[in-house]
Amino acid sequence: MGKYDSSIDQWDNIFSAETPAFPRARLSGNTAFDKGLEWLTENTTSVLDFGCGNGIVLFLCALHGTATHIGIDLSAQAIRNAEAAARVAPCGEFHFECGSLEVLRRMESSSVDAVILSNIMDNLYPEDAAAALTEVKRILRTNGKLLLKLNPYITAAQIEAWGIRVIEGNLLDDGMLLWNQTTPEWDAFLGARFHIERFENIYYEEHAQYNRMYLLRNL
Repeated sequence: MGKYDSSIDQWDNIFSAETPAFPRARLSGNTAFDKGLEWLTENTTSVLDFGCGNGIVLFLCALHGTATHIGIDLSAQAIRNAEAAARVAPCGEFHFECGSLEVLRRMESSSVDAVILSNIMDNLYPEDAAAALTEVKRILRTNGKLLLKLNPYITAAQIEAWGIRVIEGNLLDDGMLLWNQTTPEWDAFLGARFHIERFENIYYEEHAQYNRMYLLRNL
């Protein structure tokens, strides 16, 4: 059994209940995230989304004017949905592939202008997160942009109250894997590899929780 099999099964089930569709507007519905996308797509031609799910963020990028889009995800159903929606896309070129780090390792160095890591880095084992970030840095062009979004930090009291299983240290099982690092820990982890241009806590009213968004540069 693979270490991400339970997450794959869960996301396959989620995306099986979805009807694939290309968005009608370029806004996600979250103002802060939309400003992050505006920053990411300005003067940008090519975008990679690692952990792309159904491709929605890449589709929003295309509506912002980007041309070439690459999406990678472990969920085969997510990729099928992304490919179905891409077939009716009014703009942009799209390539989606089911896989993980092995796909990143096949990509050419300095081959994309921008990368999206949206709620994926903290759903990886720490060693895989570090490996993914190393590959992203290699694939990104100099001065390339990285939008990275994370789940909120879960306190010890919340872990106990919600009955979340602690795997080891700050690695949790909350139904899916969660690498539960504090913001200063993420600052150090990311800042050792990229220039942190901006950080923001962004609120998702529909989930009644904040996400943490980093806008990073590959200097």
